[in-house]
Amino acid sequence: MAEETTPDKVFLSYTWSSPEHEEWVDELAHRLEGNGVPVVYDKWDNKEGQDLNKFMESTVNDISIKKVLVICNIAYEEKANGRKGGVGTETLIISPEVYDDAEQTKFVPIIAERKSDGSAPLPTYLKGKHYIDMSSQQAYEAGYEKLLRNLYGKPEYKRPKRGTAPSFLTDEEEESPLESRFELRSFKHRADKNGSKVDVYFRDFLEKFKRDFSSFSISTESHVSGDKLPELILEKLESTTALRDVFIEALETYVRKADHVETDVLIEFLESLYPIIYTRDNQDTFYEAQFDHMKLFVNELVIYIVGVLYNYNERSAIKEIIKNYYFVTDHLKRDIEGYIGLFASYPRFIEQMQLSAGQNYISTSGELLRRRASHPSLSSEQIVEMDFLIYFVSFIHNKQVSFDSWSPKTYPYFNSNNIGFMRKLKSRRFFEMTKELFGARNIPEMKSVIQEFKEHIKEQTPGGRTMFIREAIIDEDDVARF
Repeated sequence: MAEETTPDKVFLSYTWSSPEHEEWVDELAHRLEGNGVPVVYDKWDNKEGQDLNKFMESTVNDISIKKVLVICNIAYEEKANGRKGGVGTETLIISPEVYDDAEQTKFVPIIAERKSDGSAPLPTYLKGKHYIDMSSQQAYEAGYEKLLRNLYGKPEYKRPKRGTAPSFLTDEEEESPLESRFELRSFKHRADKNGSKVDVYFRDFLEKFKRDFSSFSISTESHVSGDKLPELILEKLESTTALRDVFIEALETYVRKADHVETDVLIEFLESLYPIIYTRDNQDTFYEAQFDHMKLFVNELVIYIVGVLYNYNERSAIKEIIKNYYFVTDHLKRDIEGYIGLFASYPRFIEQMQLSAGQNYISTSGELLRRRASHPSLSSEQIVEMDFLIYFVSFIHNKQVSFDSWSPKTYPYFNSNNIGFMRKLKSRRFFEMTKELFGARNIPEMKSVIQEFKEHIKEQTPGGRTMFIREAIIDEDDVARF
C-alpha cells in the first residue's frame, strides 16, 4: 500500500503583466490542484466585492498556508522593488514575513522568465534565496518536479541514515600503521570516481603494499636465540594477516572495477616481491630461517590471487599468471628465472617446527595456510583447492619438474571432497566454461590431460604427497559425462 502524504497548502503571488503570463500562472495553478496540492488563487478565492488588500494580507498570514509561491518575472521584480500596484502592496506585506521566517522555507521564488542578461528577476527581498527555475521549456518539467517534491516533503536528495564510526577508529586493539591500509581507502575512492584509471590506482596501492611487506622482515641484530626463533617467526607471520587482508580487498576492488584484468600488473608485482622476501638489515650476516615467514606469506598471496580471480571467473588471467615465465633477483643479487614455483619456496625452518607441544604435521606450512584462512573471500577448503589448481595448471602448461615447479604446501588435505573443480569437471557445462584454463579444446583433449597428469604422479617417488594427489584426481572417463 502506497504511503499517504499530505502536501503543503500554497498561495500564488504573481502579477498580471500579460495575457500569456496570466495563462502561464493559470496553468500552474490547475496543474498543482490536479496533483493534489491545495492552491489559494485570487481567480478562485477572491470574490467580487471583497477587499483585495485584505485578501492578500489574510492569505499571507494564514497559518494554514505553508508556502507562498512567488511567481517572478521581469514585471513582478519591477513592481515589487518600486512598490507599485497590487504586487507593491503584497511586497509590503510579504517582505517583513520573509525576514521573520526563521526556517527560510515559506516563501519559494518560482522563476517564470529570465532577463536579457540571463539573470533571474528576483525582488530585492528575495535576493540570495534558492529559487526553482521554470523559465524555459527545457527547465519547466524538472522545475515542476522539484516544486512538487518541496510541497510534499519528498526531496530528491535525502540525508542518509547516520551510521557509526568506522571500525578503524573504534577498534579496541591497536592497529598496525600500515601505509597500504590508508592507500586502500584512497584507491577505492579514486576507482569509484574514475574507473578508467583503476590500473594506475592499483599500481599505486601495490607500491605502498610492498613497502609494508618489507617491514615484516626479521633483523639479525635482534640476537634472537635458537629456542626463541620459532616463536618470533610465527609471531611475524601472524602479524602479516592484516596486510594480507588489505591486499585481498584491494585485489577484489580492482577485479570488480577493471574492464579487463591486466595480468602484467600482477606478474610485475610478483616479480618485485621476490627480492623483498630476503629483506635484511645486515648484508654480510644472515640466516636462512629469518626469511621463512616471508616466503610463506608470498606463497599464500599467490594462492589468494588465483582464488580471487577464480571467484570472479577470470580464468584467462589465472592461466596467464600460472604459465608465465618470471625473472627475479635473489638476496645474493643473482638473476633467477623460472615459472610460478619460484613463489612457493620451501620454508625449511617452519617445516621443522612444532605448532603445539607433541603435535607434528606432515606439512606444517600447509597447516598454517589452513589456519590462516580467516578472510571471507576463501575458506580453508578453498585454499586447499586453489593450491591444487595451481599445481595442476602449472603441470599442464609448464610440463617440467624442477626447482621452479609449484610445490603445494596443503597436499595432506588433497582429496576428492576438497578439490571442487576436479569434481565439477564431470559436468559438461563446467568443462566448457573452464577448458581454456586447462589448455583443452575438446573433451578428448581434456581426458588426455587428466591421463598425462596421472602418469606424471605415478612417476614421482612413492608415498609423500603423491598418494594425496592421486586421491583428488577424477577418472578421465568421467570428464564432461553429465
